[in-house]
Amino acid sequence: MTDAHETDAGLHCWVPNTFALEALSDGALSGTAFAAKDLFAVAGHTSSFGHPRWRETHGPALSTAPAVTALRHEGSRLVGMAKLDQLAYSVVGDVGEGPAPRNPAHPDRHTGGSSSGSASAVAGGAADLALGTDTAGSVRVPAACCGVLGLRPTHGALDPTGVLPLAPSFDTVGLFAREPGLLRAAFDAVAGVPRDGGPNASGSEPHGLTAVSLPDDLQALASEATVSAVRGLAVLLAGDLGVPLLRADPTPLIGAGHTELFTRLQAGEIWRGHAAWAMANADALDPDVRERLRRCASLASMPEADHRADLEGRARYREAFAQACPPGAVLVLPVVADGAPRRSADPAERKRFRATTVRLSAPASLAGAPQLTVPADTEGFPGGRAVGVGLLAAPGHDRALLHAAEVLYARRPAPRGP
Repeated sequence: MTDAHETDAGLHCWVPNTFALEALSDGALSGTAFAAKDLFAVAGHTSSFGHPRWRETHGPALSTAPAVTALRHEGSRLVGMAKLDQLAYSVVGDVGEGPAPRNPAHPDRHTGGSSSGSASAVAGGAADLALGTDTAGSVRVPAACCGVLGLRPTHGALDPTGVLPLAPSFDTVGLFAREPGLLRAAFDAVAGVPRDGGPNASGSEPHGLTAVSLPDDLQALASEATVSAVRGLAVLLAGDLGVPLLRADPTPLIGAGHTELFTRLQAGEIWRGHAAWAMANADALDPDVRERLRRCASLASMPEADHRADLEGRARYREAFAQACPPGAVLVLPVVADGAPRRSADPAERKRFRATTVRLSAPASLAGAPQLTVPADTEGFPGGRAVGVGLLAAPGHDRALLHAAEVLYARRPAPRGP
């Protein structure tokens, strides 16, 4: 290991014991640099999981997460371990270790979380791409807040070995980048796609996109500026792909009942996985995180019959999702309702941000489906930093979404640098 560069300190995106590692070989990512959220194992390094107390109570990793190794084997060098919110349990980006990472796109606002440092590093130019994780929007939301691309893949598409878990049946390894070609190359590297584009290069997923779907009642989901961006990008995407733009009823996928179902299932997994450590170290946790962990404890104590009913509810949800977003369709949605949370926001405003954000992120999480955040301006043109627009597809159609982003960017000027 070598010491990480002292540059980019103003981003506050690195953990205190960060370091850099050179690429292992040449490949599709040669000449690039990546950041890794500090819950990816690197042999000899002790992860923070967003809190110095975690580092103090755990030892160094014995091996390195395959996702980190895969990027290094394709020629990318690791330039630092990125901050995250405590236990990866926040979508705001304000409760990690030390100063909160800076949002280069909107300096008066937070980055979104929990992959806060990863998004900041990419948006600020400290890294070309970054590894993050997404459970309830922890890649999609900071990508939207910081004006970069962020992919939550199909659940299980990328190997989670060596990644500290939050709620395993929802956790995914995710990726950030500023342009879609690099994001696709990084996804292929971590997914183990052959470099030569051989018979397994596209996996089993189809690439054909047949329709773009847009919810009817977007005003109920987001602000006027966000609605304008979502509609504009949907129109551009349908035109660029040469497919119809269809109207969709979001009711089967987005609603208070679905959000509550996700929250109960996630809470049970969080408490079962982290109860002992959380109770022993409650004094060190941010009050907001501590309060939500108390709620996890309460929800985890529900009768077993109620838990089985929730599992059945998720199975029914996935059936509804398959009808609303079939193979070949791209459903275009807001990622956050009204921009990143202000750094000066009071607790009530942060709570509203979490509630509206999880409502929008729950569909992909419940369905185990891929969703790609595309930064757009308020008219929907990609590459802007005003709004994050979510492209949602059926499970297994990750590369179809990446193809959609490449088509959008190919016909327009490249986004400006940081």
